[in-house]
Formats: sequence, structure tokens, C-alpha cells
Amino acid sequence: MALTRRRFGALAATLAAPALVRAQPLDALYAAAKKEGELTWYVVPYPSELAETMGRRFSERYPGIRVNAVRTTAQVAFQRLNQDLKAGTPACDVFSSTDLAHFLDLKARKLLLPYTPPSVAKVDRHLQNVDPDGAYHVTSAFPMGLVYNKQKVQGADVPRSWNDLLDPKWRGLASVAHPGFSGAAGAWGLEMRRLYGDAWFKKLADNRVQVGRSTIDTVTTVNSGERSISAGPITLAARVADRGNPVGWVVPQEGLVMVVSPSAILASSKRPNASRLFMEWLIGSDDVVELGRAEFGIPLRTGLQPPGGLPAMGSAKTLAPTPQQMRDELPQVVELWKDAFGV
Repeated sequence: MALTRRRFGALAATLAAPALVRAQPLDALYAAAKKEGELTWYVVPYPSELAETMGRRFSERYPGIRVNAVRTTAQVAFQRLNQDLKAGTPACDVFSSTDLAHFLDLKARKLLLPYTPPSVAKVDRHLQNVDPDGAYHVTSAFPMGLVYNKQKVQGADVPRSWNDLLDPKWRGLASVAHPGFSGAAGAWGLEMRRLYGDAWFKKLADNRVQVGRSTIDTVTTVNSGERSISAGPITLAARVADRGNPVGWVVPQEGLVMVVSPSAILASSKRPNASRLFMEWLIGSDDVVELGRAEFGIPLRTGLQPPGGLPAMGSAKTLAPTPQQMRDELPQVVELWKDAFGV
């Protein structure tokens, strides 16, 4: 998806340099990984069921290596990781988060193991080399848009703008996620502030929106009819709709918010070869492309069309904060949110 001019220049500056650490041949890597036998994956971007399915598929592709998938929200995963490290009992081998700032922090503390899988070359060029040193790489991306219940919202009432979340007709009928818990909601909140200013969050709170911890919740509440509209991942909305549920989605006129999710290997990993093989698989395997399409994901590879009418990479106006913006500006968004909502 095409980043807006204002965002693309800043993000592209981080994508120019090639990563420095290259991979060993895949057969040799698998042989070394098989001796380690397993890896633990702290994962945020995918629902629990999909994360576990991905772990099983990897083990089918590479027998003898088990994936222990631990799925939580972004801030919970990061807190758990730091607690593990502080206690000297690091459990996580591969860390995948929707909060770009996590990777800047871990890299600055020299807690990541640089590694550049050959499969990075298959990824859309705008998502390559997000870190010039290869400490982390984009392994998934999904767009946040407007989601609505088709039985309750029809015709001219279908929301077209992010600002429609403030419309009094949706008072007590909208759903969003908390930027202090969800990395995806953090990226979305940062962009809402950029579009509408600090006071927007107070207006949102005044419209009595429901607040969950995960953007997944925003689709669930719309699907159940508990809420009529929400700000949520349109990929998940498309998957839910394909199962016969009354869920629709819209690309807002201001643009989708692209949530870019990197993954990284922890320097403390006792299973570095299994972790490298898993990173290679996450980025470049046909398995992940197939699973992603089945779950209505946006393929990272150039030229692949997602299912369900979803916009392909590079085909829609998109807002995307950089890692530096997530690090420097998200704390301000969270404080504005707490002031507005009281939590």
C-alpha cells in the first residue's frame, strides 16, 4: 500500500541500507536447528489460533523442531520479555510485535541478534531493511480501517472518515482499542493525533466509545452486534465476513493506518539456529503466504493480490508511523488517552 508522501519520506530513509549479517545455506541451517529441537515465539500480530497453526505448519515443514507460541498484546509481551531478561531466565527466542518502538529499545540495549534471511529479497521493497543492521525485519503488516455491522449500518450511514467515530449518532455504539496496550492501536492513535490534534481523544471519549485492549476486540464487538462501528484491522474483518457474519469494512478517506510488525531474534536465545530458520520461514515461505491468504492477510510480496477484495500492498492511501515516531510520540498519545478516558 502506498504510504502518504508525508510518511513515506521518513520511513524510506530507514529502508535504504542493506543489512550486514547474511545467512548460511538452508540445509545446513536446518541441520543445526534440528539439534536444538524447539523455539519459543512471543507473538503479537496474529490471533492465538493462527499463531498456533503457524507453529504447527513450521514443524510440519521442518520435522523435529517445535514452536512454542505465546500470544499476547504488544505491551504485555514486551513487559513479559523484560521481566524474563531481568530475572535471568530468558524464554523468548523470536519476538514479533506490532510496536516498532520495542525493537528500537531492544536494539539499543544490544539484546537482539542481527540476522538477514535471504528471503528478505522477496518482500516489497518498501518493507525491506527496516533496520539497516538487520537486527529486526518486517514479517507481517495489516491495515487498520473502519469496520461496521451490516445489519445495523447501511447506505449513507456507513462511515467513510476516521472522524465519523465522533458522530453523535454513534454515541455509545463505537469500539476502539487502547494505545497503551495494543501496538496497532498505538500506531492508529498516533495517526489520529497527527490528523486531528490532541483534543480529538477527548471528543472520542465524550462519544462513549467502548475501549478494549486489543484491536481484535474491535472486530469481535461489531460482529456480535454489541457495537455498530469500530476502528479495527480490515483483514480480520474480511475473514470474519467470509464466514457468513454481517461485518463490512471501509478504507477511510484519510487513508488506512498500516501496522507494520517486525520480528527479531533475541541475543539471549539458546536456540539461535532454530530461530534463524523460523525467521527465514516467517518472511519467505509459501506456507506463510498460504496461511496469510486463508486468513485474509496482506501478502508482503510485491504483486500478490490478497483475497476478499482487500487492497494489495501499494494500492491504497496509507498512513504509517516510523519506528522513531512510535518511540518518541506514542508516550504522549497514551498520556492524552489517559487524560481523556481516565484509564
